[in-house]
Amino acid sequence: MGVFLVILGGIFWAISGVLAEYLFKNHYSAEWVSFYRLLFTGVILIILGAKNFKLKLLKQKQELSSLLIFSIFGLLITQYGYFKAIYYTDAGTATMIQYNAPLIIMLFMCFKNKILPKKIELIALFLILFALFLLITNGDINALKLDIRGVIWAFFGALGVAFYSLSARLIIAKYGLFLIMGLASLFASFLLFVLLQGNIPKHDFSLNSFLAMSAIVFIGTIGAFCLYLKGVELIGAFKASMIACIEPVAAAFMSFLFLGTIYSVIDLFAFALIILSVFLNAKKHTKNK
Repeated sequence: MGVFLVILGGIFWAISGVLAEYLFKNHYSAEWVSFYRLLFTGVILIILGAKNFKLKLLKQKQELSSLLIFSIFGLLITQYGYFKAIYYTDAGTATMIQYNAPLIIMLFMCFKNKILPKKIELIALFLILFALFLLITNGDINALKLDIRGVIWAFFGALGVAFYSLSARLIIAKYGLFLIMGLASLFASFLLFVLLQGNIPKHDFSLNSFLAMSAIVFIGTIGAFCLYLKGVELIGAFKASMIACIEPVAAAFMSFLFLGTIYSVIDLFAFALIILSVFLNAKKHTKNK
């Protein structure tokens, strides 16, 4: 059951990227999708985690600053960077590039602890860099296949994933994941509103856009979140993280199936290298246990 829940959670996460790509192809902006995803996700998660709310969270400067930093450098950069990357590329490619977060965490920990990466980590890093080279150039160093802006935004998204994977652990353990994620999402939506000077793009309402945005919030965010956490509870974080590799694969497949995104053989080879690098990096952690 745990394996099934993690697989379903990964597919649900992939759905949010594909639906965002659908909205972008129908002339919706990344700012609109990011703002309303953060806003509605925040409100719903706060309601779900309300029983753990304590006023002292907002009074203690250290905990409040931890929450605000997590909101900015974790959630906002991750989600806005991810959607901007999809806007300039596609759901499959953006998800694959953002999946480099474990390698970023590895490099950060090596720098923090003043140690050199191990051989298997260097191999994983090389595979990531080579895969990115293939995705950007399609093997031709004289040509750019992808919009470089999408690659940069995906990289920022990966940095955000790495940051929130390493931060806010103490307040999450103290107040609960739903409440902290809810408050962080709500604050991130407010910050995005301020950064955009209140100019959230307006789009003509349609039933399809309403359904797509609702699915992004309820299926691709909250549903995926709950399924994955329950799966982790049943089978453990390591096994769950490996099974979750289905997310970028599912995003690429659904983008091809439903939106007609075409991937070359070189693209698919690059995707395989990224997944392999994730497995190699995780294998290293298994040996260390």
